[in-house]
This record gives sequence, structure tokens and C-alpha cells, in this order.
Amino acid sequence: MAFDAVHDISSLLSSERRDFLIRNNGDQVKISSLIGKRVGLYFSAGWCPPCRLFTPKLSEFYKELLANNSKNNDFEIIFISSDRDALSFKAYFSKMPWLSIPFDDLETQKKLKILFQLRSIPYLVVIDGNGKVSSDDGVNLVKEFGVDAYPFTADRKKQLLAQKEEAKKNTQTITSVLASASRNYLVSNDGKQIPVSKLEGKLIGLYFSLPGHEHCEDFTPKLSEVYNKLKKKDENFEIVFVSLEEEDEDLFDEAFESMPWLALPFKDEKCQKLKLYFDVGEIPALVITGQDGRTLNPNAVDLIKQHGIDAYPFTPKKHDVLHGKVEASCGCDGSKNDDDKTMEETKDEKVEDSCGCDGSSKKDDDKTMEETKDGNVEVSCGCDGSSKRDDDKTMEETKDRKVEVSCGYDGSKNDGDEKMEETKDKTVEVSCGCDGSKNDEDEKMEETKDGKVEVSCCGCDESKNDDDQKMEETKEEIKEGCGCKG
Repeated sequence: MAFDAVHDISSLLSSERRDFLIRNNGDQVKISSLIGKRVGLYFSAGWCPPCRLFTPKLSEFYKELLANNSKNNDFEIIFISSDRDALSFKAYFSKMPWLSIPFDDLETQKKLKILFQLRSIPYLVVIDGNGKVSSDDGVNLVKEFGVDAYPFTADRKKQLLAQKEEAKKNTQTITSVLASASRNYLVSNDGKQIPVSKLEGKLIGLYFSLPGHEHCEDFTPKLSEVYNKLKKKDENFEIVFVSLEEEDEDLFDEAFESMPWLALPFKDEKCQKLKLYFDVGEIPALVITGQDGRTLNPNAVDLIKQHGIDAYPFTPKKHDVLHGKVEASCGCDGSKNDDDKTMEETKDEKVEDSCGCDGSSKKDDDKTMEETKDGNVEVSCGCDGSSKRDDDKTMEETKDRKVEVSCGYDGSKNDGDEKMEETKDKTVEVSCGCDGSKNDEDEKMEETKDGKVEVSCCGCDESKNDDDQKMEETKEEIKEGCGCKG
């Protein structure tokens, strides 16, 4: 496979009669001068609208990179053309500040298109100084991150995507989380549509669950009990069911019917996107977002299992209080809340102790003793009837194994997920991503001794961005519209 192999740059770009590349002014540059450099192989054509839109961005990237990296000068781009004729090639190449394989070397161009499994253009493959492919996603990386995409390594891409996600979460709102371009509402189990805006300013629990799953079926009734108690107390809290069921709508409806909260519609595009966004690895999961929409707790399920309604508002701080990691004093005047407790440690166990509210120490019958598995004893005050009983607590042990919930997103394959299929006569077809069909005028047929290569635009998801809008040509050109899925 080309993406796993180590490539010799000289063998890759040369032919029997040629050991050089060319500039748009006709100068020749020895291929040997590229040894040890990072090289971007740019597959493109002047007849392709997305290519014409992307080339200026790549040119800006190239010039900025060389200006910032002038001392090392360790990057070069090589144009591999799919233009129809020499005049078209010359006109398009004149706008490029980098090198190119000569237009008449059809054999080398074809070899590279087959080797790197070219399916659509524009396409940018980056090879590192050791001859290994470091990225086949150069077009998207340049579009999204500009010069910051360099040096196109997997680690750099991971870092950039992490920074992007972090930036999203810093500006996260409940509307940005739950609404989409086509939907600004949630649904109730009686069929009503509730505007997402109604949830602004509330504490929200995003409940990721799979109907019919054992652990989800066990947890949902416990969560419903907590939810109903909070509603009776008029707490500013709401839950949204994010179903991971994508096939059986009846199963979704049956599960949702027993839930007293809202939900994203069945098979909504946001369901799987939110699973990835919040890095949900096991279910059930309950992500808590604050009144400002930012994430407070990535998963409050265990907190609710152990402490029920006492875990509200399900924050890490509340977790620390409940587990004896925070000290607070008692008020004796009725101002004491769950956080206002004094921790007394004995040699072998911890005791949470609250006062007798009349200034006297608590009697044994004013306390409810609850032993946990690790030997902790919690003692709460019984003066106002708020003492905890065994039936107010739900202790549940889950199995050690985790449930992995994998996502196919929308099930669609991207260009990198596709395999090249060669016919008996070594024909390679590069299909168009514009409207799914190929246009006879959008093809360059390159005849060689052993076959032909068909190349058409565009890059579907790769070529689609805000700039990839309808292109209107002059009378001398064909009027084409591109927008891939748009």
C-alpha cells in the first residue's frame, strides 16, 4: 500500500528520460534536490471549480510557510496535472509558485494517480523527509488550519483537532449543543415540540442511552425517580434523552414513553455527533451542563446511583462533599445545607456529623447510620425530617466490564475509507462528488499503452467549505455548479 510504504522521492517523480521538475517560467529543478524534504503531491486541474478555489489558498499557505521557514526551506509542492491539454496546463500552472511534473509525462502522472488511489480532486498527499506518507488529508487541513497544519503529521492533526474542540467547549451553549441547522426544537413523549431556547439558563442532563440495553434499563427508573423529586421541588433542571438507537423506531418510542423528560428526535443527526463530542465511551451516561451551557460533569451516572437526589446538582464539587473531601461548618439556624458538614475521622472510618439544631449534641435516635462498602459511616441530622433512610439510597454495583458504544456517524465513507478497484484493462475511474454523476466534459482521458485514467472533480466532503459555492463562468466557459452535498 502506498500509504504504508517508504517511497524514494527520485524514483517516485522521475522517468527514464527525465530527472527534473519544472517551474512555470520553464526552469528545470533536479529531483535530487528534494531528497530529505517534505513533499506535497498536489493533484489538480484548471477545469475543476473546487480546484480553482483551493489553489489560491494553497498558494497563500505555501508562500507564508516559506517566509516563516526560510532558514530550513524543507517543504516543496509538486503539481500533478489532470488538465485537458498543454495550453490549459500552462495557464493553470502559471498561477502556482511551486514545481510540476511536465505535462507531457503522462506515464508518471498516471503512475502517481494509481499509486495514491486518486478518486477526486483537489487532493494533497504529503510525504515526509523519510519517504513515508504523513497525511492524505492535506486539502482539508490547509482549508481549516492554514499554515498551522504544517508539518502535516498525525500528532499535529490530533493537536489541532483537540484545540478546535476545546475552543468549541469554551463557547458552548445549550443551543449550540442541541440545535441544528434544520431543527431548533426537542420533542416530548406526547408528540409536542419544545423550543431548545426554553432550556437556556437551566441545569441540563444529557442522557445517553440505548433502549433495550441492560444497564440502561436498570438506570432509567432510578433517574426518573430523581427527576420527578427535583421537579416537585421546582428545581431549575431538565433532562434530554439522546438515544443511540438508530434502527428500531418502535424500540425508541417504547423506551421514550416511560421517560418524563424531553428527547432529541429518533435518529437525529445530533445524537451520534454529541456522543463523539462528549467522548461518551460507556452507557448509560449523563453529561451535566451548567446554566451557561458549559460542561460541569462528563458523567453523573455513578453519583446518582450512589446518592440519588442528594447528589444534586451532580457537580464534581458535590461529589467531593459527599465523599468527605470537603470540610464545612454547621449553621444550627436552619441555614445548613448538604455541603455544610463537619467531617470527623476515626482510626478506621469516617463519620459525617451534623448538629442537633437546638445546641445539643445528637442522640443516637436522631441519626441514621449507613455503612458503605469502604467502611464509611454517614450521619445526618434528623431535626427536620430530612434524615436519610435505607430506602432513600440506591446502592448498585455494576459489573467490571465497560460497554463500548461505537459510532458510524452517518455511516458514510469518506475518501480515505475507499479502496481502488482496477478493471482488467487497468482503467481507473475517479468519480465526481458534485452531484454524484460524471460530466463528459469534466473528464480527461489519458491514453497509455496499458489503459486509461478517468479523473473528474470534486472532493465531496474534502472539497466542500464555505467557498465551494456555485461558480458562474463567462460565455467562453461551461457554467458549472458545485457544492457536493450542498
